[in-house]
Amino acid sequence: MLVDGHDTRRLPLGELSRRVAVLFQDPEAQLVMLEVDDEIAFGMENHGVPRAEMRARVEGAKRLVGLDPLRTPARLDHLSGGTKQRVALASLLALAPEALVLDEPTANLDPAGAREVLGTVASLAAERERSLLLVEHRLDAVLPLVDRVIVLDDRGAVALEGDPDRVFLDHATQLDRLGVWTPDLARLTRRLDPHSKRVPRSPAEAAHQLVTHWARDQSPGGAASHPPPARAAGPPRLLVEDLHYRYPRGGIAAVAGISLTLAAGELVAVVGGNAAGKSTLGLLMAGALTPDRGTIALDGVPLSHVPASELRRRLAYVFQYPEHQFVAHTVRHEMLAGMARRSSRTAEAERRAAALLDRFGLAHLREASPFMLSHGQKRRLSVATALMSDPDLLILDEPTFGQDRRHTTGLMALLDELRSQGRTVVVITHDMSLVAQHADRAIAVARGRVAFDGTPRALFGRDDALSQCGLERPPVAEAFRLAHRTRPDIPDLIALPPGAVPSDG
Repeated sequence: MLVDGHDTRRLPLGELSRRVAVLFQDPEAQLVMLEVDDEIAFGMENHGVPRAEMRARVEGAKRLVGLDPLRTPARLDHLSGGTKQRVALASLLALAPEALVLDEPTANLDPAGAREVLGTVASLAAERERSLLLVEHRLDAVLPLVDRVIVLDDRGAVALEGDPDRVFLDHATQLDRLGVWTPDLARLTRRLDPHSKRVPRSPAEAAHQLVTHWARDQSPGGAASHPPPARAAGPPRLLVEDLHYRYPRGGIAAVAGISLTLAAGELVAVVGGNAAGKSTLGLLMAGALTPDRGTIALDGVPLSHVPASELRRRLAYVFQYPEHQFVAHTVRHEMLAGMARRSSRTAEAERRAAALLDRFGLAHLREASPFMLSHGQKRRLSVATALMSDPDLLILDEPTFGQDRRHTTGLMALLDELRSQGRTVVVITHDMSLVAQHADRAIAVARGRVAFDGTPRALFGRDDALSQCGLERPPVAEAFRLAHRTRPDIPDLIALPPGAVPSDG
């Protein structure tokens, strides 16, 4: 690989880092100082930039990423996820790299934070002063920024390369075969106008296409123009009453008076902005945290009265960061760790572990260290270990983060299976397209309280709830909403179900 004509294998690391900067998925993984200005200056200190020049570069980098010195807190631990990511980006731009690699920079951010970061990336792209390489799954949001798309196959070789319109419209069949994500708006375009040569760059552009091509008796990809009948809820599985929790030395309460009931056979999505209290609520429901006030009951029995062994068997939690739950040296032993006290069931556990590893595409890694897997593999392993006990209630925090289309489709099919068996599935997520396509119910949280509890379709019709919780409609739902304003015969707030749009070769 060459960077500005230099072989990266021979270029000293210090020199390479001056030319190419990398922004990680998780800003916490690359922030090392306590205050914003110190963080931006840290890389320059390592490169020996004169102090007077450093001050000017710090201010210039802050301007580039839109960090207002009067409104941005000085301490990093007082910043939102989106602002932390902008600080990390500013620290790289201060080094004046010739190229910038952004590795899923919005993956851990809510829609508002993602908007912040992508707005900065858009400004950098418009300047045309440096090369930008963006690794991303959320394709609809970045389409307006992209000149060229490179698709890698399972071996890491280039399978496709070209402009977004050619790649996403002319090679849809190949993309499906590779298990690669495609923009939702590209799928909608192929359904509406198979001869189209342009992918809409925004829901507004897609709405115009809908108005132009929608037939009066048409339904999107075979989906009904009205929401499907609600699935009959099973008996109550988990009862939460007046739940309160504040972290030690924390400021405002992370959870402040939440009450809800989860039924058997429900797939519930918990959504909201960063720091809204979603993950804390999940940990409380799983029994991993003890509430300051309020009660949680599993099938009518308070969690505090359920024996620990039974709780571990019946209720499973998958952390947002898989490493937080790994305890073994190999993938195989990680799968069996929760069964260690059930020696009489070792053979059965081995069979179940092998079947789950095969289903999640991890069988060939059974002797590898869990900590050496890729992020996507770690995520799949964490879900597989949670399923070892065949739980009645499964809570997953951002389960599709870092997953390609093939593995996301497989995971959601499995969760749909569990739901059909009467299990209760709770998914904490920022992926509103996933919510639209799979959830029976959406619980939107803001400032530790439930701001909305109802169907995803009803949520997408509530501008007040979306704004309060820092959420946005999925791009297809927004396109239909805008089109409905012009042509009332076009249904509003509808999302295409998985596979509804045929793939075109």
